[in-house]
Amino acid sequence: MAFSERRARPQGGMRAGAAGLVLPFINRALNWMVTGLMSSVMTLMIMSKGISLASLGLLSASYSIIIVALEFPSGIISDIVGRKKVYLIALGFSLAARIVLLGSRGFLPVFAGFALYGASRAFSSGSIESLYINRYIEARGKAELHKLMSAMNAGETLGLAAGALLGGVLPLAWDRWFPAANRYDGNLAAQIAIIVILAVLTLATTGREILPERRRVAFLPYVADTLKVVRDTKSLPPLIAGACVWGFAFNAVEVFWQPQLKAILGSESQTWIFGLVNGGYFAAALLGVLIFEAVSARRQPKPFAAIIALRLASGALIVLLSFQGSVASFAAVYLVMFLFNGAANVPESTALNAEIPEERRSSLLSLSSLAMQLGGVAGSLIFGAAVGGLGIPGVWRIAGAVFGASGILYLGMARNPRPIKGAAR
Repeated sequence: MAFSERRARPQGGMRAGAAGLVLPFINRALNWMVTGLMSSVMTLMIMSKGISLASLGLLSASYSIIIVALEFPSGIISDIVGRKKVYLIALGFSLAARIVLLGSRGFLPVFAGFALYGASRAFSSGSIESLYINRYIEARGKAELHKLMSAMNAGETLGLAAGALLGGVLPLAWDRWFPAANRYDGNLAAQIAIIVILAVLTLATTGREILPERRRVAFLPYVADTLKVVRDTKSLPPLIAGACVWGFAFNAVEVFWQPQLKAILGSESQTWIFGLVNGGYFAAALLGVLIFEAVSARRQPKPFAAIIALRLASGALIVLLSFQGSVASFAAVYLVMFLFNGAANVPESTALNAEIPEERRSSLLSLSSLAMQLGGVAGSLIFGAAVGGLGIPGVWRIAGAVFGASGILYLGMARNPRPIKGAAR
């Protein structure tokens, strides 16, 4: 049930002209650069704080539980009190997490840092993006929404790639500059600097968010009404279910690609190969976004038909990856798979955001993210239990088959000759 409302319009700061693409791109790039700065050394940083391998799993599970617990409620709070406010709260949690981790040693202090980090991930999910999306749709309509989604996806990918590259170099430089300090403190310091820049940028460019009076509602009734929107909107259940399947299937790839590549190599001494493949993943995903955007400009494919085709291709490539026995063929299939996955992000995010009511965008984006997180947890449990008997190739064949078959979820929408609701003015 959608609320009638006055549309929130930017008060100074961000306007929906060229800045409607530039500012979301910059925000997503910096936001995900923070994550990339630690992605390649996260486990090493944690262990340098006195955490044993046995405790690593407990820390990871606790972090995931915090995200799952806060994901959907944080999206609803974002819709009720304002996306900008909630995003700034998320940045506050993120800043506090890095400050705590800088001085931590031992399980409890590190756990406290990761609890704050988990809260920041949950509160940032779907908050500022919702504000950018609503203002872009208000200015240009939904027909060009794919351009914004491409710009945001490209920003995320470039931010992750730049952060990962910088994050691998910083410990070496920090050792040289501050030999008595923890070598990963430089990564944390860089994260703190970027978080501060993000906060200043958000305050300076997003202007004042005007909330409709009727948006200030009781929490539990708002949850019930939000779930009713999902039930009553034909395309939302398959899109949210598809996010869950993505988390389930790609968990198998993300968890096991390094052990499988190590098995092909025979050792992990050639770490530059892992770095090259990991860096290539970001480039391949970005290339997929750019290719889909170029194709869309010429052919204007129906989003749900594109989702089905890209899921079938990605699932087949996961299965094909399981048969690779050389480094070159493994890397080639792995990168092509993520090229198709990067391309699929555009029609999926476009279809989802075209269907979501403006006043519930943060709630429903968080619900989709929660579904993906839950799928990932299920994948961790199921594939972790199965890998001992099936091996990594067997697990990947199951994951690929499930992901390819998930295209069935969208058949009803793809057969509809009409465009996505609101896709044209």
